[in-house]
Amino acid sequence: MPYETIAYGVDAGLATITLNRPDKRNAINTTMFGELGDAAEEAAADGGVRAVLVRGEGPSFCAGIDLAAFGEQLAAPPEQMDEFVVHAQRPFAVLAGMAKPTVAAVQGHALGAGCQLALGCDLRVAAEGTSFGILELNFGIIPDLGGNARLAGLVGPARAKELIWTSARFDAEQAERWGVVNRVVPVGELAGTAEALAREVAGRAPIPVRHVKALVDRAEHEPLEAVMAGERAAQGECLTSADHKEAVAAYFERREPRFSDR
Repeated sequence: MPYETIAYGVDAGLATITLNRPDKRNAINTTMFGELGDAAEEAAADGGVRAVLVRGEGPSFCAGIDLAAFGEQLAAPPEQMDEFVVHAQRPFAVLAGMAKPTVAAVQGHALGAGCQLALGCDLRVAAEGTSFGILELNFGIIPDLGGNARLAGLVGPARAKELIWTSARFDAEQAERWGVVNRVVPVGELAGTAEALAREVAGRAPIPVRHVKALVDRAEHEPLEAVMAGERAAQGECLTSADHKEAVAAYFERREPRFSDR
């Protein structure tokens, strides 16, 4: 479908969602929230998509919510504001919850909703000098797009509370030390590195990739015994799959495997 605030495309199993309001530093307005949700759902439902790359057009990944759009919501009655939050949360929930791996390529600014969008992905590659921050408390509100849980899962509850309470900004290098981003690269290498990582993951056997995402996410809030039971069930599916047989054959035949997601 045609999009107004984003671009969406699929190439060789990799879906790319591009925030496309560079003149606004890709600040998210109501339309973009909806289109991000639509594109994420399209990628999740497409059987030909093996991984998703989220990026921003221009010098910034995303400077946060468009304050003009937010200002309109402040004047709305509480029930309408709740509807807006549900609308806004959809793309973040889909990216985090879809079975497919997601990678964010982050440059310039990842602030507020933009930081939470990056956190909603499984992996993050950041350009040197990128500024991160969850700034909602500056406006007397809370991060409500999954950022509380996602940040706490990466840096621990105490540091997450400090960063959110103080609205402190941190750079890409600090983000890497804390485990918020997986890799930091020069600005000119960001696009290539992030796409290469996404394609590398997309090239793995889809069934175990899906299970690993689910099991690692479960490990944050379920007992070890429950996760290990999940591992046994997942391994049973993997061992009986055609892709497992193909992976073993490819290894012994010294060739690249051709996975069919079966």
